[in-house]
Amino acid sequence: MRRVTVGDSLAAARVLTVVPLRHQGWVILRLFCEAARADAHRRKTGRCHPVWGDGTLMTAALRRQPPPEPPLENAAFRAALIAVLGHVGYPQADNAQVAVAGSKLRLTAEVPSPDTWQ
Repeated sequence: MRRVTVGDSLAAARVLTVVPLRHQGWVILRLFCEAARADAHRRKTGRCHPVWGDGTLMTAALRRQPPPEPPLENAAFRAALIAVLGHVGYPQADNAQVAVAGSKLRLTAEVPSPDTWQ
């Protein structure tokens, strides 16, 4: 996956502001997985991944059409930003794998589903 920038983190935090708290950890890992998979595709083919983009966290986040960026006074946005920054450089987020089966996506057992995330 490409190096994470402040803009990437802000975009991912915008996504999390509309995700229930109990699912946010899973969504963060999913964003990192998609960005890593897209970057691997880009390096192999020289083209952006058709679904996940160019391998940046921002592209993975923006394809979900997040709401506009709230001010930093917004406690939910601050908490989401802290959660994203906490995953930057986290080995499980970087090494988790995403498998593609037709147009449906599934995660390996390494990344729990949102129903089992605690």
